[in-house]
Amino acid sequence: MGNLVTNMNLPRCADSRSAYVESTVYAIQQLQLPNVSIYLDAAHAGWLGWDHHRESVIRVYKKVLRQAGGYDMIRGFATNVSNYTHLYNRDGAAMESSDPCYNEMVYVKKLAVGLSDNGVRNKGFIIDTARNGKGGIRKVWGHWCNIKGAGLGERPRAAPAPFIDAYFWIKPPGESDGISDPTQPRFDAECASDESAPGAPQAGVWFQSYFVDLVRNAVPPL
Repeated sequence: MGNLVTNMNLPRCADSRSAYVESTVYAIQQLQLPNVSIYLDAAHAGWLGWDHHRESVIRVYKKVLRQAGGYDMIRGFATNVSNYTHLYNRDGAAMESSDPCYNEMVYVKKLAVGLSDNGVRNKGFIIDTARNGKGGIRKVWGHWCNIKGAGLGERPRAAPAPFIDAYFWIKPPGESDGISDPTQPRFDAECASDESAPGAPQAGVWFQSYFVDLVRNAVPPL
């Protein structure tokens, strides 16, 4: 949902805004089942960490939830999905000093406080820790594709810290983010950056050598 905050300057994103909101509202309403807990995507520290971005996305959440039937329609928010932002270190300060949320835990705490101050209270968070075990692996926070040196992070577990409902491995470790060969369909230049692992297959395809590296670099170790 961060696209509704940062990418409205792109014509395709702007044109799809209403449809995106309506579709999210529909999904929230249809998933009101006794065995389902709903968490809305909340991007990550390197995307919405800035104060004005967090303020903007809170307005988006309030609008969507009001249309869906109220703030109690969801259990909480999910962050760092398919990303690499470390829970506790200060990588973000080196990559972007203007961002006050220099790691994922600071981001979650600031977002939780902002939501509560705006009436969206008592919501939990889940954080994707599938690939954020190692810090210091990026120089550019915007790089997102099969980042070299990444490692498995905290194991999935419930209630590991205040505000946090659980750590989850939401992004399956070993699943490619995108293909690194520029001659192939669906190629994205991000997947051939100097911080991306070479030899990557198409998005969603098993990337064996990358999985081995994730295991080798796991923190805590396997």
